[in-house]
Amino acid sequence: MVQASSLLTPDDENGRILIIGAGITGLVLGQALKKHGIAFTIFERDPDVSARGRGWGLTIHWSLDTFISLLPQHLVDRLPETYVNPEASKQGENGNFLFFDLRSGETRWQVPPNKRIRVSRERLRALLLDGLDIQVFWETAAVCGLVPHPQYNFHFHFQYHHGSFHRCHFSYRHSTCRSRRIAVKRSLFSPVTQSTTCNQQWPARPTSGRQCHLHRELAQKMRALDPFFFQGGDPSTNAFMFFSFLDTPANNTRANSDTYECQILVSWPWREGFRGMQRPLDIPDANEQRVRLMKKLVDGWASPFHECVMHIPPDAEVKAIALEDFVPRQGMWDNRDGRLTLMGDAAHAMTMFRGEAYNHGVADISVLLSNLLTTVPSAPETSQPSLKQAIDSYEAEMIQRTAPAVLTSRRACLDAHQYDRITDQSPLVSRRVMITQE
Repeated sequence: MVQASSLLTPDDENGRILIIGAGITGLVLGQALKKHGIAFTIFERDPDVSARGRGWGLTIHWSLDTFISLLPQHLVDRLPETYVNPEASKQGENGNFLFFDLRSGETRWQVPPNKRIRVSRERLRALLLDGLDIQVFWETAAVCGLVPHPQYNFHFHFQYHHGSFHRCHFSYRHSTCRSRRIAVKRSLFSPVTQSTTCNQQWPARPTSGRQCHLHRELAQKMRALDPFFFQGGDPSTNAFMFFSFLDTPANNTRANSDTYECQILVSWPWREGFRGMQRPLDIPDANEQRVRLMKKLVDGWASPFHECVMHIPPDAEVKAIALEDFVPRQGMWDNRDGRLTLMGDAAHAMTMFRGEAYNHGVADISVLLSNLLTTVPSAPETSQPSLKQAIDSYEAEMIQRTAPAVLTSRRACLDAHQYDRITDQSPLVSRRVMITQE
């Protein structure tokens, strides 16, 4: 087993990897490090695992084999606990990933199939905490950025919810929510490149109805289209719809368990002329107004798409989603001699229209881990790459792999809101594979 002290520094106190953010990427990284006997600590701003709510469903596809290889076998065996539709998965259904004309109801495209699982983020996050509880510090926030340290040139501050501070000067990995990503990225970027830490926003406005419960009759209509999720576009208005099951009667604990929880997203192009309007249509502030707007936008859609949106109750929570991305480039940030780096959404945020962001997060973990392990002596008096070389190698591969993926996801987002741009070659409906060249 590899000890963190031999991996990172000769001082056992400092031989520890710090992970900022107990999201799914951070937790899988923790499980992978634990599997290899590498010491780590995770810091998370949320008070507990359920603070973020259900969130999106998550499809793990081209990175599935890598994902499984990073986890201990007892967690792999429990993955079915996280499936959004365990019955369909048990029957070997892989989903059709269809794209519909929302006006006619016609199936227009089918994303070419590959091996994949569809999981609940909340359930997966809870599963990944198994065995990591003592390594996760809840209700802690990264503050102050990087400040001078006489030996290591920097250290990082963490503030606990009760006001006390923790200072560290260890290796740092990052995957967390948007506000923290920007704050931490700015501390790594030079004054020349700090302006590039902000994500690029794109001209579409999505609203997502969360925790919508469908009765069995309507849910069966949606399931007949796909047991997991589907998408569609309106050729008349360029509006877009995404539908996903989050659970079924087989795996929910609600009082009215004979219902299906789902997520319904409706988005539209933010530009003049949408539905004849002179000014771009913004998302209303009030929740009930958002529900009314979603129902207005589906006027003329075929069943069951129209019926599904009209079923959203007036008091349903509707989230406004920011469509933005971040294209990483070589030399954008300083990894402080290999002691800090970025991964996941912090390094390559992308829109959700190809469902690949987390798959790249899994690849990040695998590449990072393999490079870290090369720094461990395999025999006495043998030379190994330095930590700086290992992190440089990780970042070079990650940037080469994810920069084109961000741009491909961006094109999928734009195509989703310009119906006549969608063709068989559109990244919105093309096969999900790892792309390394743009």
